[in-house]
Amino acid sequence: MKLSLREAGDPKGLPVVLLHAFPMSGAMWEPQLEALSACRVLIPDLRGFGGTPLASPWLMEHAAADVLESFSGKAAFVGLSMGGYVALQIAAAAPERVAGLVLCDTRAEPDANENKAKRAAAIDFVRKNGVEPFLGPFLKDAVAAEAALPFLRGVAAKSSSEAVMAALAALAARPDAVPGLSKITAPTAVLVGSQDKITPLPLSEAMRSRIPGAELHIIPDAGHFTNAENPAAFNDRLLSFLTRL
Repeated sequence: MKLSLREAGDPKGLPVVLLHAFPMSGAMWEPQLEALSACRVLIPDLRGFGGTPLASPWLMEHAAADVLESFSGKAAFVGLSMGGYVALQIAAAAPERVAGLVLCDTRAEPDANENKAKRAAAIDFVRKNGVEPFLGPFLKDAVAAEAALPFLRGVAAKSSSEAVMAALAALAARPDAVPGLSKITAPTAVLVGSQDKITPLPLSEAMRSRIPGAELHIIPDAGHFTNAENPAAFNDRLLSFLTRL
């Protein structure tokens, strides 16, 4: 799958790949562009989102392969939520391509059966009602800083029902990344919102403890979408890490 790929920043800077969350597109990374102006920023839209067409069904392994085929060489991979799952797949499949890893508001564990059932119910809801009625409750649970809601809702509302349903199925089917954590050799940072209810702090602490040398940073006054809810703190932690690569 040829991904829609936005490039920004300095073409000669450190390559940094920003992997978006569900049900967003690469547009969710707008609050990071100015801060990362010294880097070569690559922002792909995953299958079905933004400018990338949908090939369904797809798995996280497909998404990782798509991203790796969209550019050459090594890069720092920054993934938030679903983007974090893709980043973990990339780290497992092609460690030689990973200069650094930033795992934001994500987890290594696969979906438990209860969560798989919730995803199936969400697919059924979106099929019957469309994306818009799904977004309200989803974002209300995910976001702690309400000022970020209009921006996030605006990005997510552009996603089609078909893309959202395919991504929900891919999220439910994602593999267990826990066994691979101890094999990660690239410098790694784990970021999590202080009020993240979807991937709460203990999950980030568990990831950090299993990845050799990983560091953990808590983003204050933020829920699941830390990059948009508290961009100042998020960008500060992200830049601090990237400048050390």
